Amino acid sequence: MEIKGENSGILAGKTIAVKDNVFIAGTPLTNGSKIWEGYTPEFDATVVTRILQAGGTILGKSTCENQCCSGNSFTSASGSVPNPHDITRSAGGSSSGSAVLVATGEVDMAIGGDQGGSIRMPSCWSGCVGLKATFGLVPVTGSLGCEPSFDHLGPMASNVTDVAKLLEVIAGYDDGRDHRQNPHVVIPKYSQLLTGDLTGVKFGYVKEGSGRASDGVKSVMSHVITKLRESGAVVEEVSIPLHAQRGPISMAMLAAIYESMIKNYGQPPGFNEMYNVSALRHFKQTMQVRAHDMSPPVKAYTMFGEFIRRKDGSQIVARAMNCRPTLRKAYNDVLEKYDALIMPTIPFVAVKLPPLDLTPKEFIRALQSPVVNVTPFNLTGHPALSLNVGKVKPDDGGTNSLPVGLQVVCKHFEEAKLLDIAYGVEKLMTE
Repeated sequence: MEIKGENSGILAGKTIAVKDNVFIAGTPLTNGSKIWEGYTPEFDATVVTRILQAGGTILGKSTCENQCCSGNSFTSASGSVPNPHDITRSAGGSSSGSAVLVATGEVDMAIGGDQGGSIRMPSCWSGCVGLKATFGLVPVTGSLGCEPSFDHLGPMASNVTDVAKLLEVIAGYDDGRDHRQNPHVVIPKYSQLLTGDLTGVKFGYVKEGSGRASDGVKSVMSHVITKLRESGAVVEEVSIPLHAQRGPISMAMLAAIYESMIKNYGQPPGFNEMYNVSALRHFKQTMQVRAHDMSPPVKAYTMFGEFIRRKDGSQIVARAMNCRPTLRKAYNDVLEKYDALIMPTIPFVAVKLPPLDLTPKEFIRALQSPVVNVTPFNLTGHPALSLNVGKVKPDDGGTNSLPVGLQVVCKHFEEAKLLDIAYGVEKLMTE
């Protein structure tokens, strides 16, 4: 498969992979699941249209985890996605294929999806750059998600400059087809604003973000902080207690995923946006005859969501939703004093891929993915980027050194600042 875009544009000469939850007209979509076998979208996602208009060449779809519901990389119906630095280990998920294709140089850029860290986790473990932009900045029109209030699409690449170029192309208002977007946001030329000057930049290193960090990851973070200070930046430790307490909110939101993805076939009614009618039809028909093909975690979400619904309606989900502004304010208060928050993207390096003959219980246990530092920003909508800042050997005795990611977080709609800071860190760590 190769779809060539316009002859000129900012992406001319660039090759791109598209996560397999994103529509490309006439190209089968699986969303990593047998549930979606036989479905072919009839129109392009907005991000695909914009890539082609900007001169990009789409080389194909990239493997994603089963219905985008895993931070590991062994759940796709097509098989496991191994880490490019050690094939016995996880590449991270759910945008596993996108990260590996970028990290191995098979493509220059990729589109990922991020519902709970699914761009940043595989970027961290596979060793590339991935950005979850501010909620609503990039339209999700023409894609399958988990829950509308924290679904994102975003750019992945081997370097910050290419991430900036891809964001420049895919971001912006979609003429009302994505209800979550602000029509008044102006998209700057992100790639032309990169200076990399970190002099005087104030970083808040989130104490709670390293609570579970391995010794190797802690050593890399210490090295990064030293390099930042030597460059003229200010780095201070900050405490945001709610960062480590977002677990119950995220757990309750699993019931919201059930309502959105299962009960409403992937796109809840009532929003003023473009609906994917053929996708809704396919999912409804398929669920009636082969619901058994759902993966163990999706079945678990379904049982948990139905239990919550029967127990007290939507009260628990509503309470979780009402906690999100409090969590958002906790970060915003600190970001009033600092240019950016930093922390390990994941507190430890890539874990071993599990054996294939897992029981459902073992399957779900193996999915206990390291989301503590990434999921909060899906709940709050802040822009968050992961970039590789070094390699260390794993604590479990592995011989290969594995990537360590730094997550950088800024205020809403401060992508220009975020990318410039990341560009500065990237230059600093490659000197």
